[in-house]
Amino acid sequence: MSSLIAATALFLGLHALLSGSPLRAHLVARTGEPAFKAGFSLAIALSLVWMGWAYAHAPLIMTWGRATALRPVATALVLLAFVLLAASLAERNPTTLGLVPPDRVEARGTIRVTRHPGLLGLGLWGLAHFVVNGDWASHLLFGSFAFQGLIAPLNLDRKYRRRHGAAWEVFARQTSYLPFVAILQGRNRLVWREMPWLAMTAGVAAFGVAATLHARVIGVPAF
Repeated sequence: MSSLIAATALFLGLHALLSGSPLRAHLVARTGEPAFKAGFSLAIALSLVWMGWAYAHAPLIMTWGRATALRPVATALVLLAFVLLAASLAERNPTTLGLVPPDRVEARGTIRVTRHPGLLGLGLWGLAHFVVNGDWASHLLFGSFAFQGLIAPLNLDRKYRRRHGAAWEVFARQTSYLPFVAILQGRNRLVWREMPWLAMTAGVAAFGVAATLHARVIGVPAF
């Protein structure tokens, strides 16, 4: 279990210390933006590989056990996660790796619903697995993804506010972290024709494939 604890600490620590802290600016100044992003991506990839290996070899220490009664809820959350992740790949969004400045993006489509569709998708996927898998190893692994997906957007908002200033404030006023809040507050509106339906359909299809292969690859049925 100590290996999994160390791996998840590395995964979360890399994001906390390098993604949104003053240390990032210092390292970028010394290495340049492309080299920093390449090194950061490699470090995250290695931490994910370590997490997967450590999880597979961690002892089974139960907490509340397998919450089979919650599988329908978890399935719905994972389906929504796949749709959000697919939609995030189909739209220009300044919160996606910071590749597009906020003043060059129109808040439309999925972004009208939430400005962090990809991270929220990751968070919901982790939360769903955290709930139904009642053992400490699963709590560490999936809890890390849930935390990173659901809490990291708040850190990103602060980082982009510092980086882009007034341009970010304009974008943020049209959008929201929590889904539908900007729409409910009248700061935006839902436009169905703008939604990336092809990407969202691909997300549903990917969910179907993952659910079908879940028992064969993971050893546990998805439903």
